[in-house]
Amino acid sequence: MNLSLSNKRVLGLGLALLTALVLAAPAVPLRAASPQQSAAPLSKSFWQGVVQLGPMAIVKNARGREELKYFGWGSGTVLSPDGVILTNQHVTDYTVLKQELGQDPNIKLLEGLLAVFFTVEPDEPPVPMYIAQVVGVNEALDLAVLRIVAEISGKEVNPRRLDLPFIALGDSDKVNIEDELRIYGYPGIGGSTITFTKGSVSGFDSEGNIRRAWIKTDATIAGGNSGGAALNVDGELVGVPTQAAVTTARGAADCRRVQDTNGDGRVDERDTCIPIGGFINALRPVNLALPLLEEALGEDVGGSAPSERGGTQPERRGQEGGRRAKRSGVRIAGEIVDAVTGRPIPNAIFVTLKPGVTWNDFDGSEEQILDVARTDRRGRFQTGVALERGEIYSFGWTADRYEAVVEDDVEIPEDAPDVIEVKLELRRKR
Repeated sequence: MNLSLSNKRVLGLGLALLTALVLAAPAVPLRAASPQQSAAPLSKSFWQGVVQLGPMAIVKNARGREELKYFGWGSGTVLSPDGVILTNQHVTDYTVLKQELGQDPNIKLLEGLLAVFFTVEPDEPPVPMYIAQVVGVNEALDLAVLRIVAEISGKEVNPRRLDLPFIALGDSDKVNIEDELRIYGYPGIGGSTITFTKGSVSGFDSEGNIRRAWIKTDATIAGGNSGGAALNVDGELVGVPTQAAVTTARGAADCRRVQDTNGDGRVDERDTCIPIGGFINALRPVNLALPLLEEALGEDVGGSAPSERGGTQPERRGQEGGRRAKRSGVRIAGEIVDAVTGRPIPNAIFVTLKPGVTWNDFDGSEEQILDVARTDRRGRFQTGVALERGEIYSFGWTADRYEAVVEDDVEIPEDAPDVIEVKLELRRKR
């Protein structure tokens, strides 16, 4: 089904405003793309709920101007459409980084905040899109909970409007030896594409009074995957790849006391340093993260009925394949091309105004804009905010040196699919 954009027109005032947006907007998509939903689990969509995470800092350059810098160094899993993320605690810890930077007055680390990178295309590096805040940590288990609070530009987000792709919580107490596991994460230090590996459950390890403290696996998991996703065959999160499990890793990039190695019930300077780096051979069961999630978020994230192994059995909450069974809104996707040559136009923008706002009403205010999507190098884009079926919107698209095109009063049909494909044209300015 194609979106009907039959009454396209060029708007004089809107042209100047939209062109200004093109020049001023950051050169990255503002929101994460979301996969088309399906009634059955689709493994090809799961990677879109796994993010790269990394530190943020205010850096003063040679000219004395302050700039926001960030890079990826770990992985995380989005657990809800409003931006709750589960990762390892050491991914959120800046202690070693501060030691490496020393007392450099030109660098100010933003502790408690991390950049969130989403993969838009699996063959391209992840794109920095959001800022997340640490809302809970458990150092003993090396787990942490984050919540997205702003766009990468610093603009505060409304969590209810995010509607991000996410992974459903599974029940790690039901994982058995020989079960198949799918592992997603970012194995490199910044710039690497998302990686998928597959393996099986090879066993379990206890720790203190926790009977199932680790899930052992024969899957090949590189160090940067720490904090990422280990999914069962239904696409549910059952484990968190955790580097602290590697007690024999060689060439580790870091070494920290993150396990109770002396058995005194505490993690402190008396414990043995554990290598952080190399390859991971074990996963933290996701059921161990439920109390942390509930404490950090102040809400029930799953049921509390005891399982046969004494853990908790999370409620499924009607999710299918890491997505909600209830139909969400509609996204517009497609390409923007040159009307004469047919060639894709990179760095073009597609603007959606808020319901009830037309281009005659538009005065350039950000408050009137619902969403701004930017095309990649292939001229492809996808809106980040989901549109409501039956609602009426106004759209516009343009690029530098092209005439802006706008369309008012476009109704999203009630029977519209989750993703509507369009092909839009622009003509160069005369």
